Amino acid sequence: MLAPIASATAAPIVPPPSVMAAVPPLDGTVIYTEEDARTMADIEQHGRTKGRLRSVVPDSRIDVMPATLKREGWNLCALTFDDGPHRTVTRQILEVLNREGVRATYFPVGRVAQHQGDLIRDFVTSGHEIGNHSLTHSDLRVMPVEAQRYEVAETNRILRSFGANPVLFRPPYGRYSLSLLGVARNEQMNSVLWTVDTRDWKVRNADKIVEHIKTAAGTGSVFLMHSTYPSTAEALPRVIAELRAKGCEFVTLTQWLERMRELALPKIVNAGMPTPPAANAAPAARN
Repeated sequence: MLAPIASATAAPIVPPPSVMAAVPPLDGTVIYTEEDARTMADIEQHGRTKGRLRSVVPDSRIDVMPATLKREGWNLCALTFDDGPHRTVTRQILEVLNREGVRATYFPVGRVAQHQGDLIRDFVTSGHEIGNHSLTHSDLRVMPVEAQRYEVAETNRILRSFGANPVLFRPPYGRYSLSLLGVARNEQMNSVLWTVDTRDWKVRNADKIVEHIKTAAGTGSVFLMHSTYPSTAEALPRVIAELRAKGCEFVTLTQWLERMRELALPKIVNAGMPTPPAANAAPAARN
């Protein structure tokens, strides 16, 4: 169930000092360091030891293994985009998604998004999902809990004022702590990662992005891309074509999670209902 949308006119909360000092990336474009690269590589490596659901939702108590997905013929794929909005590139990505008829999930940075409400509204109007990627794209693990809560809650307030209903939270750089997961849960949100990092943030080359998709995409993948690099927008039509050729059915990440949980949860049989007789059962013998 989606959490109810809070009032779009809710007043901003007074930010803690640690958040006031944080500066979001210029035009939403994040420069990833070698340390960031190691963190993101670790996420993929650890994800290979888990099923699809726990790879994406770090605090999930249920899971689905790739073998189950193959047996069920299940190949829903979710394209997700982080960072920004970048005034030109993010708009180009939206245009490609709409032209291709693909619904995706976009995680903007709150303090950047607050100046581009028209773009957020256009994502929502086009049927895409908007998630929460924090207010400043800082490493939230090092912040006190009240600052973590502000980063999440204030971003929700901003995005809701543009008509979005964020129910997913993606921690910046994929870095999370137990306290941060708890903050997201208290905001009625799921914390989410990915299964395939396209490495668009590293290679900045459309051909390399497409080639990586060819080799790394698996059954029921969640793809991490970014809305701020021209090479990502250039690669996107070919990425979509490659994934369609692999049999991907594109859905938003919330839809992916809902369908994955349906597959993970055991079917409940009502033991109180009588078992219907078999159609060809022989009549009972008479004494």
